[in-house]
Amino acid sequence: MIGSSFVVRTAEDESTAAACVALWVAAVADRDGVPASDAVRARAREKFAAERVALVVADDGGTPVGFALVTAPGSGGTPSDAAYLSLLAVNPAAQGHGLGRRLLAAAVSAAAHAGHHRTELHALDDNTAALALYRSAGFAPLGEAFPHALSGRPTRVWSAVSAQVR
Repeated sequence: MIGSSFVVRTAEDESTAAACVALWVAAVADRDGVPASDAVRARAREKFAAERVALVVADDGGTPVGFALVTAPGSGGTPSDAAYLSLLAVNPAAQGHGLGRRLLAAAVSAAAHAGHHRTELHALDDNTAALALYRSAGFAPLGEAFPHALSGRPTRVWSAVSAQVR
């Protein structure tokens, strides 16, 4: 499974959204070394129910191997005028080939195309791989850490101006 062979595209259909929820649950379980969680599944479904700016997926014409969900400003739980990168995941078997970077860039570009000149996201302070990706793409942390809604782990808001994201 090589990340460069996948097509990154926008998606609207609900079957793709359902596949992305399943991918998110599996990716979180893999990242945290825990079994798949119904609480994570329910939270992902809530995020997919929010007003959507864009859903960007990576696939080879079949099941998504990665996706980025961008939702409307304020949907991240804090008042903001920035689009919110609500979820970003890549199947662990497809990681390490730049697919996450391609999805991140496509998501921020889609948000800018929709008129949002800033994008924010929440990232766990201990998710070093994700933080390196976000930092390399021009995101910077804002404010103090707060407890993640499900795990309680320290989490922080990260923000980027569309023109800064590469």
